[in-house]
Amino acid sequence: MYTVKQTAALTGVAEATLRAWEHRYGVVAPGRSAAGYRLYEPDDVARLRAMAALVRRGVPASVAARRVTGAPDGRPGGPVRGGVAPGGSGNPGEPAASEPRETPDLLGAARALDARVLQRVLADGFGTGSLEAVVDAWLMPQLRRLGTAWEAGELTIAEEHFVSAGLLRWLAWAFDEAGDASGDAVLVGLPAGARHDLTDLCFAVCLRRQGVDVIYLGPDVPAQEWARAVHARLPRAVVIGVHLAADVAGARAIADAVAAIHPPVSVWTGGRHAADVPGAEPLPDSLPAAARQLALHLEAGAA
Repeated sequence: MYTVKQTAALTGVAEATLRAWEHRYGVVAPGRSAAGYRLYEPDDVARLRAMAALVRRGVPASVAARRVTGAPDGRPGGPVRGGVAPGGSGNPGEPAASEPRETPDLLGAARALDARVLQRVLADGFGTGSLEAVVDAWLMPQLRRLGTAWEAGELTIAEEHFVSAGLLRWLAWAFDEAGDASGDAVLVGLPAGARHDLTDLCFAVCLRRQGVDVIYLGPDVPAQEWARAVHARLPRAVVIGVHLAADVAGARAIADAVAAIHPPVSVWTGGRHAADVPGAEPLPDSLPAAARQLALHLEAGAA
């Protein structure tokens, strides 16, 4: 729990503005201490950060409030806490204070096909701790559950695309909010034909939070385009996501193209088939650990 002063420091929003957003738009509903002071939970902070980012980009506060609360029909709505039960309808009541919180469930949000449910799940999931801790403890296990459901035919294309799009928006916001980067650039992306980039964007966010200047190329980038980007920016390193066996050939083509460029650029790989690309250095499975390792190599001049 955070005081209003701590929340202001964490969000970069003045205390008076925090109180105005609470009363006017219902963005958060903080609890109270025994002395009557406001106490904010981690998901309150996450929601306020999201609204602050939108307002800084020129989005009117009323519109930003609707976006972060998922209020229907253009009306601001209060925050809803608590997870979504697996396969649930997406309309759970707020749990009593003594009830343990359920794990925020992306699979349930996907099946609900409800933007408000998805926004709540993302706010709850990402609001439980630092981004790095959330990635390891919540996000990656949730993505594995989604992948298993997809492979088993338990998730439709529409449901998978819906939750992926929501996650991409959230991670793109986290990338923009990661702060200023310095030093030489690092290119991050996927080979030609590889289209599922949630894991790679998440890694890019973790790496940027290490202070590294990340240039995120995204999915389905042919080897010649990687080479052009390397010539244009002269990065210290490139990181290729190699998640499927079908991605290996494209990743090898990228590694070969980059190896022919001078001055030399180190090649790193991540994903299930990271070790199948000759000449590339595989990164750890944990995305925060992989980001820390690469950042340390760059800092030490070893990359």
